Amino acid sequence: MNKKTTAFSAIALNLFVLLLSACNSNSVKIVEALESGYEYEGKQIELVGEFNAPFFTFTSSKSTVIPMAFVVKSHAMSSEKHSISDVILNLGTGKNTVLLDMAPDQKQYTLKNFFVFDNSGQKYNLDEHPQFKITGTVNYNELKKPEGERDNKNFSFRLTDVTIDKN
Repeated sequence: MNKKTTAFSAIALNLFVLLLSACNSNSVKIVEALESGYEYEGKQIELVGEFNAPFFTFTSSKSTVIPMAFVVKSHAMSSEKHSISDVILNLGTGKNTVLLDMAPDQKQYTLKNFFVFDNSGQKYNLDEHPQFKITGTVNYNELKKPEGERDNKNFSFRLTDVTIDKN
């Protein structure tokens, strides 16, 4: 390869990496703000990342929602990631839902058991690690308590009314 081709390739690669990091760096900033203050209470936010299996085991077959985990990274190659544990999705096969496909006697689940349906009704298996843009409303658990009983260092929250778009 000549010097021009090599230089052009290096510039193109750097621009590509910069674009990838710009796409998700805003999501990382939002998650960091969510985990350190209440400024987003009641507000709609938009994040780009991928769903992960929830951090719990099912105890009831009567559940109508699943608090899914959602992972954001500053860019696709980053090992640093931020995870939200309570992205509340309805169970089902309609738009903006999640399906847990397990045999009744199955005791453990993996990503292969989870399917997400986006805003257009398209079905995605989470084991393929698809990227999504989600929009939802932030609700801090601590702010539901009377003011005198709040722990001002507890920033746990739920993301509700979630809309899912394939990114």
